[in-house]
Amino acid sequence: MNTHSMQGLLADMERRLMVLESVEAIRSLRCRYHELVNQDEGPRLHELFAPDASIVYGDRPPVHGRDKIKEFFEAFPVKWARQFIHNHVIQTDGLTGHGYSYLDGRPVMGDKSYHVVGRFDDEYIRLANIWYFQRVVLTVHYMVEPGSGWSDKLPRQALSAGKP
Repeated sequence: MNTHSMQGLLADMERRLMVLESVEAIRSLRCRYHELVNQDEGPRLHELFAPDASIVYGDRPPVHGRDKIKEFFEAFPVKWARQFIHNHVIQTDGLTGHGYSYLDGRPVMGDKSYHVVGRFDDEYIRLANIWYFQRVVLTVHYMVEPGSGWSDKLPRQALSAGKP
C-alpha cells in the first residue's frame, strides 16, 4: 500500500471513529436528560442545552435560549416523574446531528399520576468538544391516568404504517 492510500485509509478511520464516539456521546446526553428527571433534578435540564437551543413540548409555545429553557423547566407542572427511553436512533457527522427516541413516562401532576407515551425528535450540536441539545421537540402520543384506555389515543397512521 502506498503512502497516499495509507493516508486515505487513516483519514477514513479517523472520521469513522469520530462519528462512533459522537453517537455514544449523544446517546449519553439523552440518557443524562432522563437521569436528571429520574433523580428529581428536572430544573437542571437546561444545562444540557446549547446557549441558543430551543424546545417544543407538545402544545406549549416554543421556548428559545438556555435561560428561557431554565425558566421553562423550573416552572414545569410535573411534580416528579420516572422516564424510560426506547429506540434511540442517531445520525451525526461528528459536529452536528439529529435523532429520535420514544418516551414511556410516569409523571405526577398535582395529586394524579399518569402514563405518558411520546417521541423526542432532537437536533444536537458539538461545542468545545461537548455535545448539547440544539432543539428538542416532544410529541405526546397520549397521556392517561393508570387504568384508562389508550388504544384510541395512538395516531392511526402509525398503527397502519407498513401494512400492505
